[in-house]
Amino acid sequence: MAMFKDGEQVLNIEGFKLGEFDISAEGFYKNVQSFPFKVKKRKVINIKVVADGVPVDVAVANEKGSSVFHKQAVREGTLGPIPTDENKEMGIVIGIYPGDRATVSLDIRMEKP
Repeated sequence: MAMFKDGEQVLNIEGFKLGEFDISAEGFYKNVQSFPFKVKKRKVINIKVVADGVPVDVAVANEKGSSVFHKQAVREGTLGPIPTDENKEMGIVIGIYPGDRATVSLDIRMEKP
């Protein structure tokens, strides 16, 4: 996909694990991970998600903590374009159901609308 290759990379995380046992986590399993990232005003972001195992839920939040995008049951795909509006920082939240496990890779790129 040509539009995805040209954007500026703002976050790239390969192979992080969701659903692993963690005695310090609430419920003893790490089912939700969040990652902040910096953006520029009046741009759009595209998010490439690859999850092996079970599908994951993806949410993107703005600086105020409000959800600007949400998609359930993503196994693989490119999500977006999602406008950054006037935000300088955003965050992505990835989650799965308790008892499920997945290895997830994310690539978030920013470009002009």
